[in-house]
Amino acid sequence: MRKTVSVLLLAVALLAGVACSSNNGAPVEQTPTSRAGAALSDELTVFAAAAFTEAFQEMKARLEESNPGLSITFSFASATQLRAQLEQGARADVFASGDEKQMDLAQQAGLLADEPAVFARNRLVVILPRDNPAGIETLQDLSRPGVKLDLVNENAPAGAYAREFLRRASDASAFGADFGQRALANVVSEEENVKQVVAKVRLGEADAGICLVSDVTPEAASDLLTIDIPDDLNPIATHVIAVLEDAGDPALARAFLDYVLSAEGQAILQAQNFIPVAP
Repeated sequence: MRKTVSVLLLAVALLAGVACSSNNGAPVEQTPTSRAGAALSDELTVFAAAAFTEAFQEMKARLEESNPGLSITFSFASATQLRAQLEQGARADVFASGDEKQMDLAQQAGLLADEPAVFARNRLVVILPRDNPAGIETLQDLSRPGVKLDLVNENAPAGAYAREFLRRASDASAFGADFGQRALANVVSEEENVKQVVAKVRLGEADAGICLVSDVTPEAASDLLTIDIPDDLNPIATHVIAVLEDAGDPALARAFLDYVLSAEGQAILQAQNFIPVAP
């Protein structure tokens, strides 16, 4: 066992209490192990939804600083795109999805080595350009004629969550039964992931967008206004992570998953406005 990876596994054991998570986020004890006789690798490839970019990059920086020689490579995109790439033969060690649907499809395709773990949750928020040229003040204004609305496409997790909000609002008397239909008629662009929605709203290419709270990073916040979505209309996003069947070193992949669920990993997620699931 290489020294660098041994240090990583030891650090994860100390930070995470050698814990991983079941489907409902409850921690269960599990000690990282490797295949019998297999040499541990210093390289890890993680396919992750774009929403996790800042948090996972922070984790990468900390882990690589503590473990010289360790190299973590990320591929960030829509969970739908990443799952499709994995089904088509792309190789990775870990898959982190923005919702349970894409992870369930990956599991049905035989891509997972273990049961997936819930590692964070999230909420939706409406974002506006700082100068707010459309004069949007309420959620109801999203359906006003002429408003340019930007969403993630409906096949991606964030797009599905946004449309669930529109459906719930349409059932509320304060919005009207045709609210969702009128808001969707205002959609001028459908993006592959939430980062693209944030970028277009920041640039003023849309009057409003719907994204995850965690996507309003400190850098983006300076260019944006936000409108909160109340709890009864706001679907809670569930983020899940799993070790993949083709992982080069399952022990190292599980060690990364354990770090995400550790106190330090959860603190990093919380600092990026995710809702943590573990102490």
